[in-house]
Amino acid sequence: MFLEAVILGVIIGIVRNGSLRNISITKIRGWFLAILAFVLQISTLMFRDMSFIISYGRYLYVISAILILLTLAVNIDKKGMWLILIGAILNFLVVIMNQNRMPIDFDGLRLAGLQNIIDGIMDGSISNYMSLDEVTGWTRHLGKYIVIPKPYPMAKVISIGDILMSIGIILLIQGEMLKSYMSMKNRMVRMGYRGRR
Repeated sequence: MFLEAVILGVIIGIVRNGSLRNISITKIRGWFLAILAFVLQISTLMFRDMSFIISYGRYLYVISAILILLTLAVNIDKKGMWLILIGAILNFLVVIMNQNRMPIDFDGLRLAGLQNIIDGIMDGSISNYMSLDEVTGWTRHLGKYIVIPKPYPMAKVISIGDILMSIGIILLIQGEMLKSYMSMKNRMVRMGYRGRR
């Protein structure tokens, strides 16, 4: 979902005459926290059979979520970042309220062709997810139950928080492309104006 949001944000930015090159000069404060969070989340997937990950994987997931929230908070001035933050908070909230695990709909996973994730949750090798059927109350509505099924090539099950974050990513990327482009254009206009005086 997030990869598609990045691609769509770039496409919209280009259509609106934004500069793709300006993405590389966008300054994200606390970017190292986001990288550390990414490493932690990838580690829980790549080494999910390790006894340490089986025992503490869900806590690593929570730590990574906190690091992401901190990164988003210190960059709240950027367009779309507030929407990403809200989505991340919703995802974090449902995880905290459900023993540090994200509820996910098994029927949705089957529809998306992701039986391997169900197997991993059932045998304990994927410790940061749980069945949505185990959840009662309002947090159930914040879990992953929205299915993007096959034949979509990247079939998945997502949450409301994921959707908000994806929209925020689209706004952030095309906004940064346009902001940089417009500021460069305005500088050129001002320089031309001064040259005529």
